[in-house]
Amino acid sequence: MDSDSKNVDTNNATPQTHLDFTRSRDVWFSDGSVVLVADKTAFRVHATILAMHSEVFGDMFTMPQPSEADLDAETYDTCPVLRLQDSPVDLKHFLKSIYDFSYFPAGVKTQFPLVAAVLRLSTKYHAPVFRKRAIDLLATAYPSTAVAWQRRSSDRLIPPFPDELLTYIELAIEMDVPVILPALYYAAARKALPEAHAELSKHAVAPSVQRDVYTNFYLGRERLLQAELTHVLAFFDTGFSFPNCQNRHDSEVLDRAARSSLRKLAGPDPYHLWCSAHPSKAASAMGVCVNCTNTIRSSIQAGCQTVWEQLPGFFGLPDWETLLGMDDGPDIIVPKLEEE
Repeated sequence: MDSDSKNVDTNNATPQTHLDFTRSRDVWFSDGSVVLVADKTAFRVHATILAMHSEVFGDMFTMPQPSEADLDAETYDTCPVLRLQDSPVDLKHFLKSIYDFSYFPAGVKTQFPLVAAVLRLSTKYHAPVFRKRAIDLLATAYPSTAVAWQRRSSDRLIPPFPDELLTYIELAIEMDVPVILPALYYAAARKALPEAHAELSKHAVAPSVQRDVYTNFYLGRERLLQAELTHVLAFFDTGFSFPNCQNRHDSEVLDRAARSSLRKLAGPDPYHLWCSAHPSKAASAMGVCVNCTNTIRSSIQAGCQTVWEQLPGFFGLPDWETLLGMDDGPDIIVPKLEEE
């Protein structure tokens, strides 16, 4: 791989064409068979290797290639030159992921810009292995199971960054990755409403899509709240059973706790959210007998699981099973490649 960055030698190019690109520092193989140009950066690669990983490139390279006698076709050193409407940074990340297994491995901490770049181009050029790898990494930050959500702080493979909710939501919508949307909306709903609104209002998508995001979020947030009050705090219900209670005063303790939780409902730290995040602490803090403490903890955990199972529907999305089966991406249309 040539690490030099310099203007392409015009002696090797078609004489009638003014070349306006520069070799990539990272992806330029002297024995490559095709030159891809994004903006003003050129990448010399192998058509056969791209075709192995990408259906779109595979279809493209099965088309008749221009001959050396075709004066209208742009070439460099006998290689066809293809102009792509992609970010050169994205294309560099995508090509290096194809050529260097260690550059974008599965199950390894990876920065968001690299993951997003690979997702964008693996979707556009239909490279399913790389698309799935990118989605798997995104899902460590915004997972599809309640257990994974509880462990995400330690298990996520993409480090957090400022305003990431907005960035993830935009990427999920643009690249058709709905499986991470429920957890994204859930995370937004954990924030105070003014903060969540301020973040979502920066959403850089089409107005119609932005309206859908607003509608899904605000309606979903209300549905989520009602579900959490119903299921997470089910142990406050008058008909809730506490088998083998060892203290006849426990019911009075629970009544006082229920009234206190209602006062905190609209506060900065709502009681139901604290219970969801800390079921064992919440149960122990009640000051009831051991058996009732265990019952409360189990009830909170079961309630959290019930809420999580219903989560996609709160935000107008299909159920988890359907979402998990939708990772193949959108219908792929072979992009028009401009040749000069």
